[in-house]
Amino acid sequence: MKAKTKLKSKLSRTFADNFPEAYQKFTMQHTNKNEGLPGTTVQKPIKACTVALISTAGVHLKTDPPFDIDNPAGDPTFRLIPGNTEETDLTVTHIYYDTKYAKTDPSIVFPLTQLRELAASGEIGAVAKVNIGLNGGILDTELVERDAIPQVVEFFQNENIDVALLVPG
Repeated sequence: MKAKTKLKSKLSRTFADNFPEAYQKFTMQHTNKNEGLPGTTVQKPIKACTVALISTAGVHLKTDPPFDIDNPAGDPTFRLIPGNTEETDLTVTHIYYDTKYAKTDPSIVFPLTQLRELAASGEIGAVAKVNIGLNGGILDTELVERDAIPQVVEFFQNENIDVALLVPG
């Protein structure tokens, strides 16, 4: 991590901690409100659904390239995380929150183990074979909306995923 990125990370976390309302206003100005999108409902009981995780906490496999946290606009790419991944094979790369605890216990931001427990107990049908790690804090969302999200939707459609749980970072 570049020194400039390290400073930016520390300043943004300090700003968020000390001025939460102003920080929320700042972060929300970079989002687009999409009205008129079609609604959807789950067509079968949750006990029969295949469930995927999507996290914006910068979660990825240790063997994957880390997210580009030095990119001022943010990294609009995503990482595929198999449903059978062990927590010890995960890490996080993010600058807008303190990742110390998430690196120690990735289930804080990517509860894959807990999702597998729900599948084993019959509470959900199955854990998706494909789960997604994104890096939140992207100021220019155009690339994510144009490139990454349609690819994620396609992955999920191809895998017959019924429900996707978003775990924000």
